Amino acid sequence: MIVFRPLKDSDAGILLIWMSSPHVQPFWTEDGSTPEDEVETALDLIGSDDGAAFIIELNRRPIGYIQHYACGPDQPEGALGIDLFIGDVSLTGEGLGPQILRQFSDDLLARGATRLVIDPASSNDRAISAFRKAGFEIYETRDGVTLMSRSPRLSA
Repeated sequence: MIVFRPLKDSDAGILLIWMSSPHVQPFWTEDGSTPEDEVETALDLIGSDDGAAFIIELNRRPIGYIQHYACGPDQPEGALGIDLFIGDVSLTGEGLGPQILRQFSDDLLARGATRLVIDPASSNDRAISAFRKAGFEIYETRDGVTLMSRSPRLSA
C-alpha cells in the first residue's frame, strides 16, 4: 500500500542520502544547488502555505519523496506543481512511479486543484514515460525541460 506521510525534520538524513544518489542528484541539483540545499528547500515546506512535502511509503517503508506547491503566474489559479523521486534505487523501473503519481494527482484534483504541472528534464526519458502513464501530457519543451500537465476530466 502506498501512503504519503507528511515530511518531518527527522527525515532530513534519508532525504540527503536519496538526493545524493546518482539516480536522483543530476535531476534535483540543478543551477548549482547541492543535495544539502535541496533538503533544506524540502524541509522549508513543512507547515508552509505555499506547498506540502511528503515521504512516500510502500507498506510502511520509506521509498521516496513527493511535494506539491503553488505554480507561478503563468498558470491558472489553483494550479499546483509536483516534484517526486523514488529514492530506493532498487525500486526504480518497477512501475511504481506512475502508480505513485496517479494516486497523488487524483487526490490533489479531487481536492480542487485546477491543473497539475510537472517539469522533468528533457533528458529524463524514464520520468517522462512514467508521467505519461500517470495521465500527464506534454504541452511544451524549453530550456532542457519538458513541461507536462494533467487537468481534471470533465464528465458529460
